[in-house]
Amino acid sequence: MALPTRLTRQEAKRRTRARLLEAARQMILAGNESRLSAKAVATKAGVGGATFYEHFRNLNDLLRPLADELFDDLREGLRERRQQALEAPGNEERLREQFRTPLEILAANPRVFRLALRVRHNSVSPLGESSRKLAGNTRGDIVGELVDRGYPARTVDERRRLEMIADIHIAATEALALGHLSGRYPNVEELVDMLVLVTRGTRLAREWRGATKAKAQREDREASGS
Repeated sequence: MALPTRLTRQEAKRRTRARLLEAARQMILAGNESRLSAKAVATKAGVGGATFYEHFRNLNDLLRPLADELFDDLREGLRERRQQALEAPGNEERLREQFRTPLEILAANPRVFRLALRVRHNSVSPLGESSRKLAGNTRGDIVGELVDRGYPARTVDERRRLEMIADIHIAATEALALGHLSGRYPNVEELVDMLVLVTRGTRLAREWRGATKAKAQREDREASGS
């Protein structure tokens, strides 16, 4: 009969740290982030309160890596499909997939999605900071994609408008995803139709550069003729 392998001190510490992170993750995803404390996390992990401080300086020290882990996977999943759609700008089905995928990813991760919304405006928690980072990075990704698609971004005003468009896309996707999760909007393809419809309005932004240039030329001609 083989004797159980004795853990090294380093491995034992690694496992205890992982238990603490997992305990905090379970509490957060259960909607109990407001009840988090070093003592509560340690109790749920089955370790003494002093053990917590052998691995983390304080609760925020634990939450920072955990928050990034929770939200980074969500962001990368969303980013990958948007890039695929960008590589085929004339493909209507790729465009639909670009909108369908975020809805499916958010629906498949309802606890993380709802967590991101709940904590987004919490200014003192690493969870809020990471959620805002998720939204900000997604906004930046979308703006970059819009520029690649030919949207004007030479001036501060044009860049600000692209950020507005990105926020419209994010808000519309989140609102429809919540409706889907609640059962109000069960048909994902119908939601995709709505998001495609939203883009038809924002596509007008690509005409701003041409309209602005034409206006400037017209004013120059009028000034020259006066």
